[in-house]
Amino acid sequence: MEALHFERQFRSETSEIFQVWGGARRIGRVDLHYGRFEVSGTIMLEVDLTEDEVHQLIDQVDEELVQSYDPEREDFLVTVYKGEELGFYSDEYEEGEEEEN
Repeated sequence: MEALHFERQFRSETSEIFQVWGGARRIGRVDLHYGRFEVSGTIMLEVDLTEDEVHQLIDQVDEELVQSYDPEREDFLVTVYKGEELGFYSDEYEEGEEEEN
């Protein structure tokens, strides 16, 4: 697996969303939600990873993203999914389509 890096897409007071890149290829997305005592994460993969690679990714998310936000958290709860992006939708995109028609 190529070296991974993260690009933040969204941030609020209690959550963040990152794209996960392996070199020049997007391999997935990480959603993090910060609670009072724990952090909940959802990782959505677009590629096949071995079980060891999944654990390495979780460790890297914890070290680079979670601990930089809250190094004193009690637990990091992670759910991992495998899927594919079907599209990106927003109100602005749909309004632009209607105006063109």
